[in-house]
Amino acid sequence: MRYSLVFVPLVALTVAVGGCTVGSGSGSASGMLWIVGCLEGGNFGSPPPGDPAPFELNPTFFAGEPIEDIADGPHINRLIIRMQRNGNGIEVNDTLYIDIPDSGEVARCIRGRTVGGVPDYDATTTGTLDPTVLTPWCDWTAGGMSPRINVLPDGPVRIAFAPLRTCGSRSRPPAFVNVTGDATTGWITFEHFSGAEQPDIPSDERTPFTGDFKVAFGEPLTATFHVELGDHRVIQAVRQGLVVPQDPRIGGTLDGYFDFNLERGRAAQTFP
Repeated sequence: MRYSLVFVPLVALTVAVGGCTVGSGSGSASGMLWIVGCLEGGNFGSPPPGDPAPFELNPTFFAGEPIEDIADGPHINRLIIRMQRNGNGIEVNDTLYIDIPDSGEVARCIRGRTVGGVPDYDATTTGTLDPTVLTPWCDWTAGGMSPRINVLPDGPVRIAFAPLRTCGSRSRPPAFVNVTGDATTGWITFEHFSGAEQPDIPSDERTPFTGDFKVAFGEPLTATFHVELGDHRVIQAVRQGLVVPQDPRIGGTLDGYFDFNLERGRAAQTFP
Protein backbone atom coordinates (compact mmCIF):
# COMPACT_ATOMS: atom_id res chain seq x y z
CA MET A 1 0.00 0.00 0.00
CA ARG A 2 1.33 3.45 -0.94
CA TYR A 3 0.67 6.61 0.98
CA SER A 4 0.76 10.24 -0.03
CA LEU A 5 4.01 12.15 -0.23
CA VAL A 6 5.16 14.31 2.64
CA PHE A 7 6.37 17.79 1.72
CA VAL A 8 9.52 18.69 3.65
CA PRO A 9 10.25 22.40 3.05
CA LEU A 10 13.91 23.30 3.04
CA VAL A 11 15.82 26.38 2.08
CA ALA A 12 19.38 26.85 0.90
CA LEU A 13 22.16 27.75 3.27
CA THR A 14 25.69 28.60 2.28
CA VAL A 15 28.19 28.67 5.13
CA ALA A 16 30.37 31.76 5.18
CA VAL A 17 33.03 33.08 7.50
CA GLY A 18 31.43 34.62 10.56
CA GLY A 19 27.98 33.09 10.05
CA CYS A 20 25.49 31.85 7.51
CA THR A 21 22.50 33.25 5.66
CA VAL A 22 19.40 31.31 4.67
CA GLY A 23 18.85 31.38 0.92
CA SER A 24 22.35 32.48 -0.01
CA GLY A 25 24.48 30.99 -2.75
CA SER A 26 25.63 31.97 -6.19
CA GLY A 27 24.24 31.52 -9.66
CA SER A 28 23.01 33.10 -12.86
CA ALA A 29 20.42 32.60 -15.58
CA SER A 30 20.53 34.76 -18.68
CA GLY A 31 19.53 34.57 -22.30
CA MET A 32 17.24 35.89 -25.00
CA LEU A 33 13.48 35.70 -24.31
CA TRP A 34 10.20 36.85 -25.75
CA ILE A 35 6.98 36.97 -23.73
CA VAL A 36 3.69 38.08 -25.24
CA GLY A 37 1.61 40.43 -23.07
CA CYS A 38 4.34 40.53 -20.45
CA LEU A 39 4.34 44.30 -19.99
CA GLU A 40 1.47 46.75 -19.84
CA GLY A 41 0.79 47.78 -23.41
CA GLY A 42 3.43 45.56 -24.95
CA ASN A 43 5.61 42.48 -25.03
CA PHE A 44 8.98 41.54 -23.60
CA GLY A 45 10.89 41.11 -26.82
CA SER A 46 9.09 40.02 -29.96
CA PRO A 47 7.98 36.50 -30.92
CA PRO A 48 9.20 35.03 -34.24
CA PRO A 49 9.77 36.40 -36.80
CA GLY A 50 10.74 39.27 -34.49
CA ASP A 51 13.65 39.42 -32.08
CA PRO A 52 13.81 38.28 -28.43
CA ALA A 53 15.13 40.62 -25.73
CA PRO A 54 18.07 40.13 -23.36
CA PHE A 55 17.04 38.76 -19.96
CA GLU A 56 19.04 38.49 -16.71
CA LEU A 57 17.52 36.70 -13.72
CA ASN A 58 20.29 37.88 -11.35
CA PRO A 59 19.21 35.41 -8.65
CA THR A 60 19.92 36.24 -5.02
CA PHE A 61 17.91 33.47 -3.35
CA PHE A 62 18.45 29.72 -3.76
CA ALA A 63 16.23 27.02 -2.28
CA GLY A 64 15.87 23.26 -2.34
CA GLU A 65 12.59 21.54 -1.47
CA PRO A 66 12.83 17.76 -1.01
CA ILE A 67 9.55 15.85 -1.00
CA GLU A 68 10.17 12.62 0.87
CA ASP A 69 8.22 9.50 -0.08
CA ILE A 70 7.08 7.60 3.04
CA ALA A 71 5.20 4.84 1.21
CA ASP A 72 5.85 1.16 1.84
CA GLY A 73 8.51 -0.35 -0.38
CA PRO A 74 11.12 1.47 -2.46
CA HIS A 75 10.93 5.24 -2.05
CA ILE A 76 10.89 7.82 -4.82
CA ASN A 77 12.15 11.05 -3.28
CA ARG A 78 11.56 14.22 -5.25
CA LEU A 79 13.66 17.40 -5.24
CA ILE A 80 12.65 20.85 -6.47
CA ILE A 81 15.38 23.49 -6.76
CA ARG A 82 14.45 27.17 -7.02
CA MET A 83 16.54 30.10 -8.20
CA GLN A 84 14.75 33.37 -7.40
CA ARG A 85 15.48 36.98 -8.19
CA ASN A 86 15.07 37.81 -4.49
CA GLY A 87 13.75 36.39 -1.23
CA ASN A 88 10.16 37.53 -1.69
CA GLY A 89 7.31 35.06 -2.21
CA ILE A 90 7.22 33.07 -5.44
CA GLU A 91 3.93 34.73 -6.40
CA VAL A 92 5.72 38.06 -6.94
CA ASN A 93 9.09 36.74 -8.13
CA ASP A 94 10.99 35.62 -11.18
CA THR A 95 11.75 31.95 -10.47
CA LEU A 96 13.59 29.20 -12.31
CA TYR A 97 12.51 25.72 -11.20
CA ILE A 98 14.60 22.55 -11.55
CA ASP A 99 12.28 19.62 -10.83
CA ILE A 100 13.74 16.15 -10.18
CA PRO A 101 10.86 13.67 -9.65
CA ASP A 102 13.20 10.82 -8.62
CA SER A 103 16.43 12.07 -7.07
CA GLY A 104 17.74 8.50 -6.70
CA GLU A 105 17.51 7.88 -10.43
CA VAL A 106 19.42 11.08 -11.17
CA ALA A 107 22.00 10.29 -8.48
CA ARG A 108 22.63 6.88 -10.06
CA CYS A 109 23.23 8.61 -13.40
CA ILE A 110 25.66 11.07 -11.81
CA ARG A 111 27.50 8.26 -9.98
CA GLY A 112 28.15 6.64 -13.36
CA ARG A 113 28.99 3.25 -11.86
CA THR A 114 29.65 0.33 -14.19
CA VAL A 115 29.87 -3.40 -13.57
CA GLY A 116 32.26 -5.07 -15.96
CA GLY A 117 31.95 -2.03 -18.19
CA VAL A 118 28.13 -2.26 -18.24
CA PRO A 119 26.35 0.86 -16.91
CA ASP A 120 24.66 0.49 -13.52
CA TYR A 121 22.33 3.33 -14.50
CA ASP A 122 19.72 3.96 -17.17
CA ALA A 123 21.78 4.34 -20.35
CA THR A 124 19.08 3.38 -22.84
CA THR A 125 15.84 5.31 -22.32
CA THR A 126 15.35 8.90 -23.38
CA GLY A 127 13.09 9.92 -20.50
CA THR A 128 10.53 11.47 -22.85
CA LEU A 129 7.25 10.48 -24.47
CA ASP A 130 8.41 11.96 -27.78
CA PRO A 131 9.37 9.07 -30.12
CA THR A 132 11.57 11.36 -32.22
CA VAL A 133 14.02 11.87 -29.34
CA LEU A 134 16.65 9.10 -29.47
CA THR A 135 19.46 10.33 -27.20
CA PRO A 136 19.52 8.72 -23.72
CA TRP A 137 18.68 11.20 -20.98
CA CYS A 138 21.78 10.16 -18.99
CA ASP A 139 24.56 10.83 -21.46
CA TRP A 140 28.15 9.95 -20.55
CA THR A 141 29.30 9.78 -24.18
CA ALA A 142 30.75 13.30 -24.22
CA GLY A 143 33.38 12.28 -21.67
CA GLY A 144 34.35 14.49 -18.75
CA MET A 145 33.87 14.13 -15.01
CA SER A 146 30.06 14.33 -15.04
CA PRO A 147 27.30 13.19 -17.39
CA ARG A 148 25.17 15.53 -19.44
CA ILE A 149 21.55 15.07 -18.39
CA ASN A 150 19.17 15.95 -21.17
CA VAL A 151 16.32 18.18 -19.99
CA LEU A 152 12.91 17.36 -21.44
CA PRO A 153 9.26 18.01 -20.45
CA ASP A 154 8.80 14.35 -19.46
CA GLY A 155 12.38 13.63 -18.43
CA PRO A 156 13.99 12.81 -15.09
CA VAL A 157 15.07 16.48 -14.86
CA ARG A 158 12.60 19.20 -15.85
CA ILE A 159 13.17 22.96 -15.88
CA ALA A 160 10.57 25.73 -15.96
CA PHE A 161 10.65 29.52 -15.73
CA ALA A 162 7.90 31.72 -14.24
CA PRO A 163 8.49 35.51 -14.69
CA LEU A 164 5.85 36.71 -12.23
CA ARG A 165 7.92 39.76 -11.25
CA THR A 166 9.12 40.86 -14.68
CA CYS A 167 5.63 40.38 -16.14
CA GLY A 168 3.81 42.34 -13.45
CA SER A 169 1.78 45.49 -13.40
CA ARG A 170 3.71 48.51 -12.20
CA SER A 171 0.60 50.68 -11.74
CA ARG A 172 -1.68 48.10 -10.14
CA PRO A 173 0.47 45.64 -8.21
CA PRO A 174 0.37 42.75 -7.54
CA ALA A 175 -1.33 42.08 -10.90
CA PHE A 176 0.82 39.85 -13.12
CA VAL A 177 0.82 37.90 -16.35
CA ASN A 178 0.62 34.19 -15.48
CA VAL A 179 2.84 32.63 -18.15
CA THR A 180 5.30 29.77 -17.73
CA GLY A 181 8.03 28.53 -20.02
CA ASP A 182 8.96 24.84 -19.91
CA ALA A 183 12.28 23.53 -21.17
CA THR A 184 11.52 21.71 -24.40
CA THR A 185 15.14 20.69 -24.82
CA GLY A 186 18.50 21.41 -23.25
CA TRP A 187 20.88 19.92 -20.72
CA ILE A 188 22.15 20.17 -17.15
CA THR A 189 25.45 18.92 -15.73
CA PHE A 190 25.84 18.45 -11.98
CA GLU A 191 29.28 18.94 -10.48
CA HIS A 192 27.88 18.25 -6.99
CA PHE A 193 24.66 16.41 -6.20
CA SER A 194 24.60 15.63 -2.50
CA GLY A 195 27.63 13.36 -2.69
CA ALA A 196 26.39 11.18 -5.57
CA GLU A 197 29.44 11.96 -7.69
CA GLN A 198 32.66 9.91 -7.48
CA PRO A 199 34.76 11.33 -10.34
CA ASP A 200 38.13 10.31 -8.91
CA ILE A 201 37.25 6.59 -8.75
CA PRO A 202 37.25 4.30 -11.82
CA SER A 203 33.68 3.61 -12.87
CA ASP A 204 33.90 -0.14 -12.15
CA GLU A 205 35.08 0.61 -8.60
CA ARG A 206 32.47 3.19 -7.64
CA THR A 207 30.22 2.48 -4.68
CA PRO A 208 26.84 0.93 -5.52
CA PHE A 209 23.70 2.59 -4.21
CA THR A 210 21.93 0.73 -1.43
CA GLY A 211 18.60 1.75 0.04
CA ASP A 212 16.89 5.02 -0.75
CA PHE A 213 18.77 8.08 -1.98
CA LYS A 214 17.73 11.53 -0.85
CA VAL A 215 19.51 14.85 -0.82
CA ALA A 216 21.47 15.13 2.41
CA PHE A 217 21.62 18.19 4.63
CA GLY A 218 24.85 20.14 4.34
CA GLU A 219 25.67 18.71 0.92
CA PRO A 220 26.33 20.99 -2.06
CA LEU A 221 24.20 21.33 -5.17
CA THR A 222 26.23 22.69 -8.09
CA ALA A 223 25.32 22.58 -11.77
CA THR A 224 25.48 24.36 -15.12
CA PHE A 225 22.65 24.30 -17.65
CA HIS A 226 21.30 25.40 -21.02
CA VAL A 227 17.59 25.22 -21.92
CA GLU A 228 15.28 26.23 -24.73
CA LEU A 229 11.86 27.31 -23.47
CA GLY A 230 8.40 26.68 -24.89
CA ASP A 231 4.92 27.66 -23.73
CA HIS A 232 3.69 25.38 -20.92
CA ARG A 233 0.10 25.55 -22.24
CA VAL A 234 1.14 24.36 -25.70
CA ILE A 235 3.31 21.53 -24.34
CA GLN A 236 0.55 20.25 -22.06
CA ALA A 237 -2.06 20.43 -24.81
CA VAL A 238 0.13 18.35 -27.12
CA ARG A 239 0.82 15.78 -24.39
CA GLN A 240 -2.87 15.42 -23.53
CA GLY A 241 -4.13 15.43 -27.08
CA LEU A 242 -6.11 18.63 -26.59
CA VAL A 243 -6.66 21.54 -28.93
CA VAL A 244 -3.34 23.39 -29.11
CA PRO A 245 -3.55 27.10 -28.21
CA GLN A 246 -3.26 29.22 -31.32
CA ASP A 247 -0.14 31.16 -30.41
CA PRO A 248 2.55 30.47 -27.80
CA ARG A 249 3.19 33.29 -25.33
CA ILE A 250 6.78 32.60 -24.30
CA GLY A 251 9.98 31.29 -25.83
CA GLY A 252 13.74 31.71 -25.89
CA THR A 253 16.87 30.34 -24.23
CA LEU A 254 18.49 30.50 -20.80
CA ASP A 255 22.03 29.59 -19.76
CA GLY A 256 23.37 29.60 -16.24
CA TYR A 257 24.52 27.83 -13.11
CA PHE A 258 23.80 27.50 -9.39
CA ASP A 259 25.99 26.65 -6.40
CA PHE A 260 24.64 26.37 -2.85
CA ASN A 261 24.46 24.02 0.14
CA LEU A 262 21.20 22.51 1.34
CA GLU A 263 20.18 22.95 4.97
CA ARG A 264 17.02 22.94 7.01
CA GLY A 265 14.91 26.06 6.96
CA ARG A 266 11.97 27.09 9.07
CA ALA A 267 9.24 24.48 9.39
CA ALA A 268 6.25 24.64 7.03
CA GLN A 269 7.88 27.35 4.93
CA THR A 270 6.96 26.59 1.33
CA PHE A 271 8.35 29.89 0.09
CA PRO A 272 10.56 32.57 1.65
